Amino acid sequence: MPRLLSRRLGTGLAVGAVSLALLAPAGASAHGTGRHHQLAAHLVTGGLNNPRGIDVGRDGRVYVAEAGTGKVLTIKGGTVRALISGLPTAVSPEGETTGPVNVAVSSLFGRTRVVAAIGAGPQTVDARFDSVVRIRSGNASVLADIQAYRNAHPDTTDLDQPPNPTDSNAYGLAALPFGRTLVTDAAGNELDLIGANGRIQTVAKFPNQVVSTSHLPPGEVPAGVTELPAEAVPTSVAVGPDGWWYVGELKGFPFTPGTSRIWRIAPWARNVVCDPAAKRGPCTIYADGLTSVTGMAFGPDRSLYVVEIVKDGVLNLFSGGDTTGALIRIRHGKRTELVPGRLHAPGDVAVARNGRIYVTNQSVSPTSGQVLVIR
Repeated sequence: MPRLLSRRLGTGLAVGAVSLALLAPAGASAHGTGRHHQLAAHLVTGGLNNPRGIDVGRDGRVYVAEAGTGKVLTIKGGTVRALISGLPTAVSPEGETTGPVNVAVSSLFGRTRVVAAIGAGPQTVDARFDSVVRIRSGNASVLADIQAYRNAHPDTTDLDQPPNPTDSNAYGLAALPFGRTLVTDAAGNELDLIGANGRIQTVAKFPNQVVSTSHLPPGEVPAGVTELPAEAVPTSVAVGPDGWWYVGELKGFPFTPGTSRIWRIAPWARNVVCDPAAKRGPCTIYADGLTSVTGMAFGPDRSLYVVEIVKDGVLNLFSGGDTTGALIRIRHGKRTELVPGRLHAPGDVAVARNGRIYVTNQSVSPTSGQVLVIR
């Protein structure tokens, strides 16, 4: 079983034998949204190769990390352009695509700062794999080497067999003011803070969780094994309207549905080990009972919008099962699925200042990736 399937997100999400289903009609609408009008998903652009992370600038410009081409795209007024190309990209023997997996934008004093996360890959081929890069004037420079940091600060809770405590994979990303950047290490199971000078600090470490194996097909685990420990696999980070930092989990093998959590972390936290039983303190659970979270963003209505890449569990991506994903709005503790049935293997979500919601859809397809707007 490939390393990706055995424990965690690894260098990306496998395409393998997955056959992505045809999309629902563009007019598919939300049910029970609590609004006076129905929401619908509309195609912004298609034909993309593994579009993963997405963000929106203050001017409404949409930024998309296209892992399969090594590009970061911008979309404005219906025009799609490459902000940068030539970033590293690779496909593993198991069919996993890696490359620019996320992008984040911040603005201060009228200046826009763009950073991108490059997922794990062969650094002997390109040293920018598993790093966060700063993009300026069509050029990218390494801001922080996440693999080097993990080598120096191994994950002592690693569950690989044999253990692989220096396994690392930069994935979730958020740009902060004054040149700082948040990045989740999906393989190292922690949230890191990168300073403007590139210095990395551990903010929070996310614990393993014992989960059920009852959803697995026969023969996937030995008979009588009803539970297994699973790694957190933090894939996403967002800054809340309260100024705290929120981190979403995919949850590693056995990819049990309903076991993904969202953590709420104090911005002053450093080197904290999160405790799921904590009711107060620098790291507590904000929401649980979710499945395969790969993207999050807060909207101007202070709601948290969460992407589940496969609502019935990410194992479906590898088994040829149903790849229907979900976009969930969490508002005042109430959860509402928006445009149900419309998304297939969505990757990430971003919300513009005008409330328009952008989602990368079919995010593990080499030919049929999309950006949708929900309004």
